[in-house]
Amino acid sequence: MTKGKIRRIINIILLAALLLIVLTPVWWAFVLSFDRAATTALPEFSWLPHEFSTFNYKAASRLIDLPRYYLNTLFITAVNTFVSVFFAMMCGFAFAKGKFWGKKFLYVFMLAVMMVPFESRMVPLFIQYRNWGMLNSWLPLILGQFAYVYGIFFARQNIATIPDSLVESVYLDGGGVWRVFFSIILPLSKPVMATLGILQAIAHWNAYLWPLVVIRDSSKQVISVGVALFNAQQDSVYYGPRMAVAVLSAIPLAIMFLFLQKYIVASVAVSGIKQ
Repeated sequence: MTKGKIRRIINIILLAALLLIVLTPVWWAFVLSFDRAATTALPEFSWLPHEFSTFNYKAASRLIDLPRYYLNTLFITAVNTFVSVFFAMMCGFAFAKGKFWGKKFLYVFMLAVMMVPFESRMVPLFIQYRNWGMLNSWLPLILGQFAYVYGIFFARQNIATIPDSLVESVYLDGGGVWRVFFSIILPLSKPVMATLGILQAIAHWNAYLWPLVVIRDSSKQVISVGVALFNAQQDSVYYGPRMAVAVLSAIPLAIMFLFLQKYIVASVAVSGIKQ
């Protein structure tokens, strides 16, 4: 056996061991959600439920309004993903192909915003939306998506590679800026839009801090905050219902990862980040 094959076998064994370590807590949470014994106490670790039952899921459906949280999160995720990606493409097109006064300064100033952590801007933003009377609504979650800085940067870098001759050909045919954008830029930027869309969908589905700060009404809350509040309100001994809620809240992202796995991996490879 060659050294290359031995090295490959060792790598496979190490990766399999790491995968087992990572997936064991996830599998145990799934097992606890179906374990009747986990309702009032934490049973010993087992690969299968001690007493298989759907009681925890029935109890969870009575204790938390998951359908409402699902609908809220789906709506906010869909709207924010569309708004952020569409306007990122528009701004990226303007910075890549447009000619206007102060373009370079505005672009550098925009990139500087990426250096400022959101936590340091959260208090001024909260005061701003409070003065505007927009707290306890979805507006603070949506309005900020019109300026998706990383998306603008990423779109601009990719649109800049599109030949100017294609853009000029539309102008020569009598078309305007919007025709260039919809007939040239968007069709040639589908991989970019897919990458930004996947990253934004994952980020908004997992959003926690900002919705927790600006929304007080539980009927308007997103699923990440709703599940966290549910766990905080429940006695620590009710592991079964809490694990059932955690499993139900993770189903959409799990399905998305299963069906869009290659696109998600490609988006991470292209963008160079993982959210």
